[in-house]
This record gives sequence, C-alpha cells and structure tokens, in this order.
Amino acid sequence: MTKRRQAKLDPTTDTPSSRPDEPTSNAKLLYEGDHWLLSAGNDYVNAKTAPGIVPALENGIAIISFINRKAPRAANLAEISSTLGISRSHCHSLLKTLTHFEWLSFDEETKMYRLQAGILSDASSLLNSPAINVIRQQLAALVERIALPCVLSEPLSDDSFVVIDRFNAHHIMEVSFPVGHRFPRNASAQMRAYLAWQTPERIDRWMQEWQPVAYTESSLTDAQQLRAEIGATRRRGHARSVGEFTEGLMAVALPIFDRTGRVIYLFNVSSLVGTLLPREEEVVREMRRTVGQIHRAIAANVPPDFPGG
Repeated sequence: MTKRRQAKLDPTTDTPSSRPDEPTSNAKLLYEGDHWLLSAGNDYVNAKTAPGIVPALENGIAIISFINRKAPRAANLAEISSTLGISRSHCHSLLKTLTHFEWLSFDEETKMYRLQAGILSDASSLLNSPAINVIRQQLAALVERIALPCVLSEPLSDDSFVVIDRFNAHHIMEVSFPVGHRFPRNASAQMRAYLAWQTPERIDRWMQEWQPVAYTESSLTDAQQLRAEIGATRRRGHARSVGEFTEGLMAVALPIFDRTGRVIYLFNVSSLVGTLLPREEEVVREMRRTVGQIHRAIAANVPPDFPGG
C-alpha cells in the first residue's frame, strides 16, 4: 500500500520542503509516491446555522451534510449524535427514516451509515439541467486540452462555494474534492472570481462580514490589500491565488454568468505552483475560450469588460 503523507512544497521546484506540518486550509496536498493528491481533508466544517423553524427537519439536513463531508468514510450513531448535538434516541429515529427513504444506507455488521444513491434520484433535475450539461462538456474539453485538473463550484447564499463537479487529467496532481464539499467564503480564487464583477455595494456588504484567516504565510489578511486584489482581478480578467489558500498550490478561476448577468458558477484550474505559474498565460487563454463558449451556449448576459465574451 502506498503511504500517504502531507508535505510542504517549495513553490519553485514542486518538491517537499523540510518544514514541519502546520495547519492550513481544509484543502490538503498529500503525496502518494508518484503524484500529488489535492484532498478536502476529513475535518467537519459547520454548515449554515439552523433557523430553529422545524428542528427535526434541520437535524435531518445536518445529518446528511455531516455524512457527506465525511465521505468516503462512514459514520456511526454515536459519532453523529455527539458531533451534531442531537440526542441519541432522536438521532436514531432520524437515521432510520433517512435509511427507509434510501438517502442513507446502514451496514448491520459495522453499524455505519453512508449516503445512498436514493438521494440522487430526488435531486436529479438539479444535477442534470441543460446549463450544467453544457458546462460539463466544455470543462471536460478544457481539461483535455490543458491536461490540468478543474473544479466547478456554485456560490451559495452564505457566500461559501459548493463543489458541483471535478475534472481530472493525467497529471502530477489529482483533485479529490467530493461533490458537495464546501469551500469557505474566503477561499482565495473562487472568492475573487465571484466578487470581482459584483457591484461596489455588494463588495462592501461582503467585506463587512469578512474575517481574515491566515491559511498560509501568503494569505491576504489586510482589508485594503484584499480590496485592491479584487479590483486587480477584474482588470486582469481572471482570479489567481498563489499559495494563499493551500501552501504550494496555485489556482486560477473565472465566473460563469446566467441570462440575467448573475454569477451562477465558478470554475478553477489548480496545480502545484511550479507547474501552473509558468503556464498561467496559456491556461487562462484556454479558460477564456471555454467560458466564452459556455456563455454563448446558455445565452448569458456578460459584463462588457468581462474577457471571453
């Protein structure tokens, strides 16, 4: 079995450094012997605060969210109950109900719960909309051309970003974020790609709730510098993050607009800094070509200064 280890990278050489492990974002670079794996990690991340309107429903949603974030690992009753603060008896009843409707599966031998495919049948229209199908086709073609992995995400009302799909290539690094994984609101590349083409008032509202997090030594933690980078993103025509969210990782991102001019999705290409940085101009050119094809196919209303049309 190949031994995994988390390692720091020298940004210019893509080789592990000798520095000890330190806490970073919930995205982790793991070395698997012959390639790097970009993983979501297994830490539980709190979802939106429940409004307290229908507690039983809110607890059921919390259970689904928790088990989804643990994937591919399963969870047992004790872990779910204690982590979510749901009484054991109530939690057991919810788990039985979710299992009955085939949203969860239960292993009698191990006493573990996992998500089951029944949940997909009840959400199939969301995952197979005409726009999503077009976007998937175009992003798959992009990855084929540039031989770098790509992640498609959707901005949510709490300003976080949920993974809709991922596309891997035969490359030194593989992306393993599960569908449904949430990036925090200050995930560098996605956040800047989302905010750069928003109104000044929308950016102001976002900044009012911003809490700087030093994911790495390169993370921007000054409000004035962050505003300047958001402005630079719009002038540049794409968002970029060089070792700011996960050490050793570079990402470039672009938004996708709908017919009303609203940002409905974002896609980002990532790799080790030493691999992507020298190819940034080429990769961004192909990303702009891709987003232009997407926008024409879905009849998007694109800001006049947005590259790729």
